[in-house]
Order: sequence, then structure tokens, then C-alpha cells
Amino acid sequence: MRFLHTTLVVALGLATLVPGRAFAGGFEVPDQSAVAGATGGAGTARRGDPSSAWYQPAETADGRGFRGALGLALAIPTITAEGLEDPMETASTVTAVSPPPHLHLSYSENEWSVGAYIGLSHGSSVNWPDGWWGRFESMQTGIIGIRAAPFFALRLGGERGLIEGFPDIRISIGAHVDTVRVEQARMLDFIDQEGRVQLLFWGAGVGGDASVYYQATPELAFGVTYKSRTWMRMNGDADFTVPDAFVGRAPDQHATTELTIPDRLVLGFGYQEGMFGVWADFGVTFWSVRQRTQVDFERDVTSDIDTPSNWHDAIALRLGGEVSPIPEIHARAGLFFDQEVGPDDTLAASSPDMARLGVTLGAGFDITRELGVDLYYSYVAFLGRDSTSLDAALAHYSGELHLVGLTVRLVVDSGPPQADAVAEPEPEVVDPLDEPPDPQVEGSDESVGTDDGDDEEEPAY
Repeated sequence: MRFLHTTLVVALGLATLVPGRAFAGGFEVPDQSAVAGATGGAGTARRGDPSSAWYQPAETADGRGFRGALGLALAIPTITAEGLEDPMETASTVTAVSPPPHLHLSYSENEWSVGAYIGLSHGSSVNWPDGWWGRFESMQTGIIGIRAAPFFALRLGGERGLIEGFPDIRISIGAHVDTVRVEQARMLDFIDQEGRVQLLFWGAGVGGDASVYYQATPELAFGVTYKSRTWMRMNGDADFTVPDAFVGRAPDQHATTELTIPDRLVLGFGYQEGMFGVWADFGVTFWSVRQRTQVDFERDVTSDIDTPSNWHDAIALRLGGEVSPIPEIHARAGLFFDQEVGPDDTLAASSPDMARLGVTLGAGFDITRELGVDLYYSYVAFLGRDSTSLDAALAHYSGELHLVGLTVRLVVDSGPPQADAVAEPEPEVVDPLDEPPDPQVEGSDESVGTDDGDDEEEPAY
């Protein structure tokens, strides 16, 4: 029984809420639009795109009316684990396609705007094949985080801002609601038999958002966005499949844990002039909020879990450009780098997090003045790492990710914002009394009249 107790504690400690990754550092999904995705993911200082509802809500306060975009990205990751101890086997994850969706909506009039983002803001999926050498560490790790984020934005300066003569600075405030589902499964080793444990948790939490956008010149812009952390209490179930002799020590039961989605701060730069544009983002995600994984099981016969994670804050660098050879077609390209979030001594098959270096390509097509379609492709190389964990098999992890994205956008009243339009001169109204007299009339005999011998000159009309 002591052997089983130790086995279950180790199994659950490694398996519970240590999400793997297929997109960005930790389990963040950075690409929320085919437009920004094609320029390396940079979008904090881009103007005029519907995806500003996610990347830069303050920018939407431009008086342009309605903007909307709906899209998805097909993510195809492959991760390889090479054992560093006998028997030195190699295994790769099962190929699976994950389609993270995104919806951006906003409406602006004069100096204000309202809008919302709804989509998969955080997610990951790592599935190992049946019978692989590390099955007692992990078989499946998945996390799905859906976020709804409404906002309100205000234009402080510029042509039609609230403050006359003030620079074109726009601000936004908002809130977000995160709903998260986490699932993890692994096999259990009973020497001559194998069992399985599967954990499933659900939770929800709220946070706040803020952003600032500064249109320094008609071409040059700067932006800052902040999305706060979201803390949530998660409830779920632990489902054990074990030999009959051990059922009493591993009954199916309820369990609880906590999850914190970290703060995120991004600084952006953008330059757009005519047919050309370039953007750059520098971001920090504060993954240091994840220091430990703790699970409280309902039954006393199953020991609670308290294991270290020791994640650290991670930076992201994104750079991209766009060229429009004709007004209706846009060609885009970009580069990006995402830092890993965990140390080597917590690297394991359930969470094979690695630094990522990616290149992106894309194109946009304006079908009509209002309707457009954007496509992009991203290749991501996972920079290999060696695990030094004392609680998991030593292994070298590497991999790659292919992303293909599509976004359909609709912009109603996409012309110059009313605030920046040059006013047409009003027609001059001339009082007839102010008109100069007609020279022909003034010089005629009819221009001077008499009344009963009065020699006084009357005005001509």
C-alpha cells in the first residue's frame, strides 16, 4: 500500500495543472488575427484594423463607425522527446489540429468607441501516443481558456478630441471574463499492471484591461496595453482506473485547485505611410505568478498535492511589415521570439515548454470598400532543451509548429474619420444691401429719381 500511495502522489503531482504549450510561452495564444499574425504578431500600434479590439482597444476611438472581424487559426504542433537514459528511446506527439477562433467588434462615433473581443486567449494541447516510453509521466495535457473582454475607449485630443489643442492620445478601460477547462491524463505503473488517472477541472475568473494609443504624426504611432491577471478557483474530478486490489486507495472523487492567468504588458511602435507599414512590439508576460501546483482531493485516503512550478516572467519580441502594391492587395511578413517560462528542473513531458523563434507570411485582399479577407502562415521552431528534473525522466525536447490563419473583416464607413476630414467651405450669403451698385444702373438716368421736385438721390436696388 505504501508503494501505491507514493505512486499516486508522484503521478498526480506531475500530472495536475501543468499545462503543455503549443502556441506561446506558458499557454498563451498570441495570434488573434491574420493581419497581426502575418506581421510577426505585432499589432499594439496598428491603426484601422478590427483586431484592435484585442491588440489596442484605445485605437478604435477614431470616429470610423463599425469594425468587425471573425477568424480562426489552425495550429499543428509536433514535439519530440528523446530519452537521455537507457533505453534512449524517441517519441513524438500525435499530430492534431487545434482551431483557435477569434471575434473582434467595435463601434466608434466622434471621440468615443465601445467594443469587445471574444476568443481563445489561452490554450494548449499535447497528446502522446499509446505505449510511449514516458506514458507514466504524461499521456495528454490540454487547456482551453475562453475570454470575453468588453471595453470603452475615449479620444482625448486630435481634431475632434475632448480637449482642444491636446495631442491625439486615446485611452481605453475594460474588463475580461476567463472561463478555463484543464484536462490531464497519464498511466500509472503497478509493476505487473498499468492503471490510468485522468483529471478534469473547470473554473472562471475576472480581470481588468487598459490601453493608451498615441498618434504622434499621421504616420507614426505608439501604444501600450495592459491585461491584468485572472485568479480562479477550479473544481473538477479525478477519475482513477486501477487494479481491483487498489481501488480503496484510489477512488474516483472531486478535487479543487487554483489557477492564475498572468498579467501581460506590451509596448508597441507603428509607422504607416501610403503603401508601406512597419510595426514592432515588446511584451512581458508575468508567468512568475505560477510558483506551485496545489491540489486538494476530497477523500482523505488520497494525499493532497503540492509541487513546485517555479515559472518566471517571459519576454516576447515581434517585428513585421506590410507593402500594398495596389490599394486592394497587402503583402505582409514578420519575425518573432518568445522566451520559455519554466526552468530546466521542472521541464517534463506534461509541460515541454521551450523558447520559440518564428517567421510569418501573409496577404490581405480588399474585396470591396467594406469587406476584406486576410490569410497568414507561420512556422515556429521550438528551441531544444534538456530536462534536469529529479521527478521525471531525463529527456531532450524539441519540436515545431505550423499555423495557418484566416480572418474575414468588415469595416462600415472606412473613409477618413469625420474628425480629420477637411471641412467644405460654406456658401457665402450676401446681403443685397451690401452689394456694390451696378455700374450700368448707377450711371443711368434711372438711378436718380425725384419725388415732387425732391433732388435727394435714392439708393439703387
